[in-house]
Amino acid sequence: MILHAFLYIYTNAAQVYTNTNYKNRLMKAVTSSLTLLIVVMFTISAYGLAEAQNREEAINTFNEGFVLYNEEGDNLAAIEKFKETIAIAEQVGSEADDIRDRAIGQIPRLAFMHAAQLVRARELENAIEAFENTIELAEEYGDDQILSRAQGNLPPLYLNLGNHHFREENNDRALEYYDRAIELRPNYVTAYYQKGLVHRRIGDLDSALENFDTSIELAREEGDEENVQRGQRAARDYMVYRASQAIEEENYNRALDLLNRASGYGESASMHYRFAEAYNYLERFSDALESAERALELEDGGRADQARIYFELGMAHKGLENESAACNAFENALFGDFQSPAQHEIEHELNCN
Repeated sequence: MILHAFLYIYTNAAQVYTNTNYKNRLMKAVTSSLTLLIVVMFTISAYGLAEAQNREEAINTFNEGFVLYNEEGDNLAAIEKFKETIAIAEQVGSEADDIRDRAIGQIPRLAFMHAAQLVRARELENAIEAFENTIELAEEYGDDQILSRAQGNLPPLYLNLGNHHFREENNDRALEYYDRAIELRPNYVTAYYQKGLVHRRIGDLDSALENFDTSIELAREEGDEENVQRGQRAARDYMVYRASQAIEEENYNRALDLLNRASGYGESASMHYRFAEAYNYLERFSDALESAERALELEDGGRADQARIYFELGMAHKGLENESAACNAFENALFGDFQSPAQHEIEHELNCN
């Protein structure tokens, strides 16, 4: 366009001006215009060359990033190279859009790979931080797939970190991480179950049952029968344990209250054994007999487990004055910790033949 304008000026000027003075003035104008044209054309060429050089720089920087993760395995350094690539490509403009897009596609993926490496190395706290960084990068660069995968990895990581502190008996830290897991996944059955275990350890009955109940409810909603039973078993066994403590403290009515609550989570041999024990102390021998017989039906352990039940069965029969049945029960209780008290009942209380 500039060249066409220059030719137009030159042609028309030559037609109008014919005298020497005007010719000289015309030649000066033409010379000046030609000089300007050359400068403009040189500037355009230089700009095009610079643009090509910047695109090549973006390509070279991208390739450096590729080498860093593909050959050297340094994902974090590669991410920084790809960020540099994006900055260069954006300076170049549309001519380097393809390079920029390729670099953008690499960054969230490499961040995820770095976080996964930390998980395999069992560096859980660092892995959590890395996945949180991955989420930020995935949101920034619009990678919904990596975003979803990174978000899905955080709750089990918090759970595992909580389990680590639980094993170390750092109860407060364990609860903190379980709560973080639940914040991210409100229906996290296992996190609620683990919270129940922590509260059980520290003796907080109500909080333990609250969390066990939540885990049971969520598992039932998901049709997860295995975790339903796990939660029920944990809640029941804890209350049976607390009932045994109440019996040792001679608080038998408290023990019965705990055992009745435990029965809402299903039956167990241990629960019915404790029922028989408490009923015998309260001289409710018919109830004790029924509970001991049910405990024997459910018991699948060895002779030691059976011996304790037979002892309570013998005590129930003794209270009901069923001496023959009592003698038979105490004979079956002659094992382990119950051998001596059963022998005493046989020889000194009932005079069994």
